[in-house]
Amino acid sequence: MKTNKHEKIKVIWRFTDGKAGHDKQSLALVDSLMNQTKCRLFDFNVQGQRNPILNIIFKNYKLPEGITKPDIAIGAGHKTHLHLLAIKRCFNAKIVVIMKPSIPLIFFDLCIIPKHDGIKNGPNIINIQSSLVKFNSNLKKKENTGLILIGGPSKHYFWDSKTVLEEICKISKKFKFRKLLLSTSRRTPFDFLDQLNELNIPDIKVYEYSKIKSDWLDKHINKVKNIWVTNDSYSMVTEALASGADVDIIGLKVKQDSKLSKEMKVIKNNIKRKIPIQNEAKVVAKFIKKIWF
Repeated sequence: MKTNKHEKIKVIWRFTDGKAGHDKQSLALVDSLMNQTKCRLFDFNVQGQRNPILNIIFKNYKLPEGITKPDIAIGAGHKTHLHLLAIKRCFNAKIVVIMKPSIPLIFFDLCIIPKHDGIKNGPNIINIQSSLVKFNSNLKKKENTGLILIGGPSKHYFWDSKTVLEEICKISKKFKFRKLLLSTSRRTPFDFLDQLNELNIPDIKVYEYSKIKSDWLDKHINKVKNIWVTNDSYSMVTEALASGADVDIIGLKVKQDSKLSKEMKVIKNNIKRKIPIQNEAKVVAKFIKKIWF
């Protein structure tokens, strides 16, 4: 990172709602900003915090001890939205929302919204192809290691345990892994693991989503050589691709054509053609630096 020694350190407040998918996107953007300019970061978890509507009305926000006023505030998830507005009103900070917000876009200085949400680029809107994800700079992978990421029922895809289980069996037989891991997600049906265990697939270690730590995936996704992901989770697929591993899709049947399912088809074709995904967090961070920093 090249910086001017006289460059002012920018203060970033990052609001989180405790949901892993949201937190990873905001953290990916913050990491990219900190790689491009001098920044100081403060994290705030909004879970259990009082509604900040009074801060907005009375323009009053008590600065926590040891915390510096923000130049920019970033949040992902609807629970962070009013907190962002409070920061803008009380400190005149620039506020950035990731994903389509639950309140009008005009209230935010910058909205980072996936194309499949159907909102076109505008003065304060940036469309991204996929989710903001942190790219793995260490591409050294452990040979003969694999990871299978299982999603669950969604509004875009029919869930089919039989098809998924058949694919897992094929993967196990085709690839002789020294280490093959499988993780479920919060949407995975409860009976899926029972059906998987009945198959007695050798050399596979299963991790149940509710019993693993929040950083489990981060620890493993950047180490394995091969990753398979069910196509019901767009963010899970893009995170796998950003890891630098060889990625393949476990296909579920589309309920009906949508912008999301069409985007997933594009990603699947790009995987076959070995076209890498763009580091969109880096691109957005560069844009923010240009217009505000």
